[in-house]
Amino acid sequence: EVRCAYIVLLVAGYWVTECLPIGITSLIPVVLFPLFGILSTQETCICYMNDTIMVFISGLILAIATEHCNLHLRIALIVMKMLGCSHAKLLGGLCTVTTFISMWIANAAATAMMVPIAFAVLRELERVGAVEKYYYTRLGKVFDIKKDPEDPEAEAISFLRDIKPTNLTKAYLFAAAYASSFGGTGAIVGTPTNLAFKGIYEYNFPAADPITFGNWMAASIPQMATNSFILWLYLRITFLGYLRPCSKDAEMARIGVEGEAIANQVISQNLKNLGPMTFHEISVAILFTGCIFLWIFRAPGFVRGWSEILTDVMLVDSTPAVFICLLMFFIPKEPIFLHFLSNDPSRRLTRSSEGLITWEIIQTKMPWRLVFLLGSGFAVSKGSSVSGLAMKIGLALVPLKELPPVLMMAVVLLFVSTLTEFTSNVGTANIVLPVVAHMVRICPMIRYIITINFVCFLKCVAMKIHPLYLMMPVTLMCSYAFRMPVATPPNAIITVAGHLQTQILIAVGCFPAMYSLIVQVILFPTWGTFIYGISEFPAWAEQHDIARKS
Repeated sequence: EVRCAYIVLLVAGYWVTECLPIGITSLIPVVLFPLFGILSTQETCICYMNDTIMVFISGLILAIATEHCNLHLRIALIVMKMLGCSHAKLLGGLCTVTTFISMWIANAAATAMMVPIAFAVLRELERVGAVEKYYYTRLGKVFDIKKDPEDPEAEAISFLRDIKPTNLTKAYLFAAAYASSFGGTGAIVGTPTNLAFKGIYEYNFPAADPITFGNWMAASIPQMATNSFILWLYLRITFLGYLRPCSKDAEMARIGVEGEAIANQVISQNLKNLGPMTFHEISVAILFTGCIFLWIFRAPGFVRGWSEILTDVMLVDSTPAVFICLLMFFIPKEPIFLHFLSNDPSRRLTRSSEGLITWEIIQTKMPWRLVFLLGSGFAVSKGSSVSGLAMKIGLALVPLKELPPVLMMAVVLLFVSTLTEFTSNVGTANIVLPVVAHMVRICPMIRYIITINFVCFLKCVAMKIHPLYLMMPVTLMCSYAFRMPVATPPNAIITVAGHLQTQILIAVGCFPAMYSLIVQVILFPTWGTFIYGISEFPAWAEQHDIARKS
């Protein structure tokens, strides 16, 4: 236990301080677990390549293919054009599109895509003479730096110090960053944190019903939509003067008919620049949609899934995901193969077309460090369980069992919400989830550990709860880091792009952190309990613990 605790603290410390690259830090368990006699090399290495990680890699390939053909940009522009071009509508469109897109691609990619779109609208409004509405005096053109010929370096430094985006600009920036964090929780492939939870949960409770693409979305989309809607209202009230019609913010947000026409023109022009939808985009869209349907209907529960029809062997989500990825290499991105029998010699096939995605592009854009980070989480979880460290920490948290389940959830989520501001979301999940997994099933172990204290035994047994009751909300809360620039890549992106000061991020991020916690405490004990059927402590959790103890 002590040796495992040392390794976990060492890895966690390196994750927080980033004194080594995160990907390299994530490989430390491969060296130390075997040397310290906790896990064999083979047992440790298996943690770095399993079904969950294959789903993650496949999901990243799908996301990279979507970005490669600019399909995500076309979707964003179409939706924003449909929703309207007043600031309130544009902000709502930005929240909606970013939330949806970040369900399927990395949160950082979704934010990085939406921020330039928002700035394009502001630049065009600025071009027609509305500069003072969007930026304070020194900003000039959007973030173009004017240097003093006599001392260009000093002028540049002074200029950067004086940049102060107005409330309108802040509203768009915070919408792009925070909506991507909420959207990443809507699908199980949305963030590595979700997949880390899936792997840790299924390792600790192998007899439990699996976490599927369908039941994850059914449980998570309501809270995702609720959080995004509240975010839109919050940003409107805070920055656009909603409910304060006579305020300066409300006056700045009124762009009038001419302003709406300009915003619509910018979006339409960007859409026109993309040209008509290409064969490349259509093919990727069909395959992406097909993958989602294969995930949902693999074993939906309410009907017989396609995996049950095809074979008696258990198929999981990685199989259809890898299949779709393979098709992306088989299908060409240009339909020139259709002309191989053409009577016109000039149209006949003279060259081969590359696939919808190429390995070179995947190598360039694949965040391999996240793959190692995810694997290290599974290794830490397995090492903590085998060594007894997780059980030891869980026993130390037994006093929380005295609290009502909902209050206990709130306390744990508050702790996680604070921790995730200072370390990576996946790192937080890797540290906290194994402990929570053992904490919620401590009660059955009491009969073997505290046999003489009958009163304590009765109290603990009375508080037995389903592992998902805490593990799922904790997982979602790991993604809700809004107050520090280093907490998530989306926060870092808007801090740099908008020249936001840290104190502004802290002030604005406090309310989303609070209300997202409240939404979790309200929705999961009600809606989540209904979706997963977790109103009672399952027999398999108790039996698994007894088997492990024996």
